[in-house]
Amino acid sequence: MKKKEILFIVLLFCLDQGIKFLMENFLMNGSIVLVPNFFSLEWLENKGAAWSIFENQTFFLIIVSLLCLIFLSIIKNTIKESKWKFFAATFLYAGILGNLVDRIVFGYVKDYLSFMFFGYHFPVFNLADVFIVVGAILFIIAVLKEESSYGQVRSARRKKFKN
Repeated sequence: MKKKEILFIVLLFCLDQGIKFLMENFLMNGSIVLVPNFFSLEWLENKGAAWSIFENQTFFLIIVSLLCLIFLSIIKNTIKESKWKFFAATFLYAGILGNLVDRIVFGYVKDYLSFMFFGYHFPVFNLADVFIVVGAILFIIAVLKEESSYGQVRSARRKKFKN
């Protein structure tokens, strides 16, 4: 891992942990509605994963997070260097580490972003969750971009071979 990548991961991780610390202290007396019927800040100690799956399975979720970090370290080496890969990996590492540290230190993940869409109350989440989703999307783009460029190289080789 390069220094730039480590620095960016540490920056995002600290941002996540800092905001969680602020939200914990700021929201202990209740939630704050910022946009009525759409967005509020709401403190939640999530002992599971998204939509509360695997609730109270902290050890299992810690193992899954560690396996994800190992898998990410292995798989990222199979994709050529690009800005997509850089940002995908750093966002994924920072997000996974942010929630992993919460689980190890507190036994739960600190969530605070609450959205409502057309009467549906979306599960409360945090910045680390955003990093994970954004990182996953960027990772998919990195893979698709690589496949696209690979296809162009193969096509060029075929044309050269035919001539």
